[in-house]
Amino acid sequence: MTRFTKKHMATITFSLILSFLPAPALPLSSCAVYPQLAFAASSTRGNTSGNLQNGGAAAEADGWIYFYENGNLCKARPGEDSQVLVADINSILPDPFWGSINIADGQIFFKTLHGSIYKVPQEGGEPELFLPANISSSSFGIGVCEFIISGEWLYFNYETTTGMERTSIIARIHPDGSGGEILRDGQDAEMYWLLDVDDDVIYYSGIRHSENVFYNYQMPASGGLPKRITDIPYTPIIQVINGWIYYRDSTDSSIKRIRPDGSNLQVIHSHPAAMSFNVTADGEWIYFSSLAQADENAAYMRVKTDGSNLQSLGEVTMYHASVAGDRVVSLVSGNMRLIPQSSGIPRLEKVSEGYRN
Repeated sequence: MTRFTKKHMATITFSLILSFLPAPALPLSSCAVYPQLAFAASSTRGNTSGNLQNGGAAAEADGWIYFYENGNLCKARPGEDSQVLVADINSILPDPFWGSINIADGQIFFKTLHGSIYKVPQEGGEPELFLPANISSSSFGIGVCEFIISGEWLYFNYETTTGMERTSIIARIHPDGSGGEILRDGQDAEMYWLLDVDDDVIYYSGIRHSENVFYNYQMPASGGLPKRITDIPYTPIIQVINGWIYYRDSTDSSIKRIRPDGSNLQVIHSHPAAMSFNVTADGEWIYFSSLAQADENAAYMRVKTDGSNLQSLGEVTMYHASVAGDRVVSLVSGNMRLIPQSSGIPRLEKVSEGYRN
């Protein structure tokens, strides 16, 4: 990669932000020259793409489920009736917790409302600023939009300018704060939304302001020319598991899957129509919320990834649930529900009744 020499003002602003990180970040490089892939992808994931695309409100590590609760970060063991407070975010941070929980190297990474990334040890402690939002701007949402830890890197997209035609970049940095690289620069004309990183490939959606049309793309995880994904209609929900691209077809709200090379298109589920969905890490089940028809009630459901064994988990509103360990985790009627995957019964396993230290 060529060393960063001259960039647009948006990129300069982002580089200055990175220079104030508590960790020793290296200067950002541009990807004007596109090298071969820099490393073999690790199986390490900070969270599943399904959880992150559903808000990233929960993740599982070492027998604990870490989750959002009343604006704070907590953890609980499945089957227990109390939780442990990991970080009292409401009292410590000026910006509220917003999700995108990723766990790597003994640290929990999460995003706040206005786009900053913080990290805190899994055992608890004081949150540390990892990547700040552009605090010089008063506009909402200037900062990190989505981020995914995959292998040796934390990948993220970052809004860099204000105004009606905001732009963004896709970048990556090591979880220790070193090695920052810009992978895709909007150059005052594009906005990006990071969707998934799998097998050294980044999947993202983007819009060109001149066209005002959204597209889905893929590109090498080390940077390179993007390739438009023409085999599927535009969708903001793509999850890549075990060699399949799972997506919600925006034309009919069905759940489909296709190979990354465009072959073997399969309709997994079409009725009732799906809103959000979440493919489990092992690629066995898809959990999804249904769109109620005129004579039907909305339900949270699951189906095998081959389209078989459709099951209803009950008439509960869980539009953006996480799947952590052997539990489905969602905030329902103000209480966190941990639903055993195997039971198919949405019972309240834990409520907010104070914290255990």
